[in-house]
Amino acid sequence: MLKKVVADEVTERLVIGGAKTFDKVLYFYLSPDKKCLILSSSAKGLLNHVLSLGYPLTLSLKGISFFLQSGVIPTPSTIYEEVYVLSIGDYAAITSREGKLEIEFYHEFPYPNSKRIRGKKAELDKILSLLAKSILRKIDPLRRIFLFQSVGKDSNTILLALIEAGLKDNATALTLALPGSKKDESGLASEIAKKVGVRHKKLYLPKSINSRDWDLFIRYFENIPFPCADGASLAYPLYQLTFDLSESNILDGSGVDYYFGHVPRPIEYKRQKLYPKFKFLRPIGEALSSGNPFHKLARARCEMAGFIGITLSDLKRFFPEAIPVYPYWFSEDEKRKGWDYFDLKADVWATHAELGNVIRKVSNFTEVFNANLVLPFADEDLADYVGSLDEAEVFDRKNFKNKLPLRKLLYERLGLDSDKIGKYSYGFPTFEVLETLLKDKVKEVILNCKLWDRKEMERFYKILEERAKNDKLWQRILERLFLLSAFLNHSKFLNLNS
Repeated sequence: MLKKVVADEVTERLVIGGAKTFDKVLYFYLSPDKKCLILSSSAKGLLNHVLSLGYPLTLSLKGISFFLQSGVIPTPSTIYEEVYVLSIGDYAAITSREGKLEIEFYHEFPYPNSKRIRGKKAELDKILSLLAKSILRKIDPLRRIFLFQSVGKDSNTILLALIEAGLKDNATALTLALPGSKKDESGLASEIAKKVGVRHKKLYLPKSINSRDWDLFIRYFENIPFPCADGASLAYPLYQLTFDLSESNILDGSGVDYYFGHVPRPIEYKRQKLYPKFKFLRPIGEALSSGNPFHKLARARCEMAGFIGITLSDLKRFFPEAIPVYPYWFSEDEKRKGWDYFDLKADVWATHAELGNVIRKVSNFTEVFNANLVLPFADEDLADYVGSLDEAEVFDRKNFKNKLPLRKLLYERLGLDSDKIGKYSYGFPTFEVLETLLKDKVKEVILNCKLWDRKEMERFYKILEERAKNDKLWQRILERLFLLSAFLNHSKFLNLNS
C-alpha cells in the first residue's frame, strides 16, 4: 500500500512512524524538489514504484561509510539519499513551508525497563496464545509453512505456538546442517521437532556453485531493496539452490529481544563502563590500520553492541569520499547519557541492527523470491504485554540470563534446559563459504565495483586477503565488502554501471 503526501496539501504538522514492532516499520521516498513524499510499509513496493515513476535514486555516501565502518546504517538513513526508514521508536514530523516539505526526525524507545509494572507476573499460556494468534493473523493459509529452527529459545517457542495455532501438520521445520562442526544444531533441532510431531528437514550447503547457480545470486543482488551486512544473508540464496523456498510462508524468530530485555554479555557490560573514557584516542584509532587497539578501545557505548569494522583511513584508501562515523555514535551516547546499559543496548540494537541486519538477512530473500515473511514476535499485543512485566519475570540482571518466560515454557513443554544446551548463535560459516563456494567470485566482485578506486582496492585487497585468514574482524570486512560490492554491481535500483 502506497500513500502520497504533497507539500501543498499539508496544512498542519503530520507525525508518522513510532513503530513498536517490526511489522509496523515504514519506508518513505522524498522527492529531490521536496514537494512530495511517498510512504509504504513495503520496501520493495516503494522502490519499484519510485522506479516506475522515473524518480532518481542516489547512492548515499553516508550509507556506504556506515555500512563498512559500523556494519549498520543508522535509521532513518538508508543506502539511498532519498529513501528513509522509520524503525522501532523512530518518528518523522512533516510540515510544509513555502511549497516544500520539511521533516524533523526524533526517536523514543517504546519499552524501557522503567515502564515495567512492579510485581506483574508472566503468564506462560498467555504468551503462547498471543504468539499463536500472531501467526494465524500473518500466515497465508494457501502457502507452505516453513520455520527456520535452531536449538534456541525463539524458534522453539514458535514451534510450540504453531502447535497451539493448530498448524502442526502443515509446518516443516528447517535447520542448517554443518556436518563435523561444533555449531551444527540440526541433530538436536530434529529431535525437538520429532518430539512434538512436526516435520523436520536438514538443509545442506551445495558442494559447488556453477555459472547457472551464480545467476541466481545475480538475480538476488539485482532485486534486494537494501544491502545487508550480515554474512548469514548468503544462506538463503544458497538454500534456494537445493530446496525451493519461494512462494512459501517463512517463519523467523527475530524481533523479540528489545521488549524481553536485551541482556548483554558480561564482558560487554564491563567494557561499556570503561571504553568510552578513551574516546579522545578515537582519531588516532581511525588513522591507523583496521583492528588496531586504539580503534577497539575508544568506542562509544552505543557502538559496544557490535558496531565496528574498517577504520576511516583504510576505507579512504579506495573510497576517498568516506566520512567518519564516530561523531554520530558519540552524539547518540550523549542523547542516552545516564541510561542503564540494558535499555541502551535494547534500543540501539533493535532500531538499527535488528532491522538492518538480523531481519533484513531473511526479508531480502523473501522480497526477491515472493515468500511471505512471518515474524510471530513482531506483534504489538505481545510486545505490550511482555514489556509491562516485572523485570525479574523476564530477565536476570545479576546472572545475565535472558527471556526467562521462554526458558520456563520450553522446559515445561519440551523438557529443554537452555542452560544445559548452552549459548548457540546462528552459526552460518560465511567466511568459509566465501573462501570455498564463492572463491572465484569474491575478488572479481569487489575489484569490479565502480565505486572503489580500482588501483587502491587492488593494493588493499592483497592485505585484506592475507589478514582475513586469521583475524575475525578482517573476515568481517571482507564479507561486508563483498556483500556491498555485489549489491552495487547489480542493483536495478541504483544501476551504478550505466
